Amino acid sequence: MTTSEIPDSPHARAVLHRRAVRLASETDHARQTPRGDLFLAVRLGAREHYGIPYRWLDEIVRPRGLTPVPGTPPFVAGVMPRRGKLLAVLDLARLLRVEAANEDASVSNEETRLVMVSAAGYSVGLRVAEVLGNDRYRAESLGPALPGAAAGEEHWITGIHAGRLAMLDLEALLGDPRIRIEEHT
Repeated sequence: MTTSEIPDSPHARAVLHRRAVRLASETDHARQTPRGDLFLAVRLGAREHYGIPYRWLDEIVRPRGLTPVPGTPPFVAGVMPRRGKLLAVLDLARLLRVEAANEDASVSNEETRLVMVSAAGYSVGLRVAEVLGNDRYRAESLGPALPGAAAGEEHWITGIHAGRLAMLDLEALLGDPRIRIEEHT
């Protein structure tokens, strides 16, 4: 429809104005209605599900070029080149002490992915067994984290979404001094 085809009567202008006002108010209402934050759902081990909020997510890649580093803790899967830098890759299941599936946790299969994240001033890769998809959550609707996390690690989980998925706090996790590896000379 071109501008010459739009009716130019006072009645038509009034109808178009009412429609514009209604559409604008619906858009404003949609912006004001909390729809929640996006997160990436991942599987660790055989059947544990975790959520990684999108605010920390950079990208998802296949584990290519991952090189193990001798003498590092078991939760360090290795390092890999990424965009001209050498990035540390953490095995999230080992870090969170999730029981591995039947396969060896150090071996990648077709579903294994590296979730590249940036938080607490660090950019790292997190190895996960499988990426399950995206969803939304509202922080105020999360259930309390279940007891059972290792002492001092419970603050890495902000709560439980939909009764089955633990929402991770990557600022707390990557900011925890216990997971940093620093060489002293």
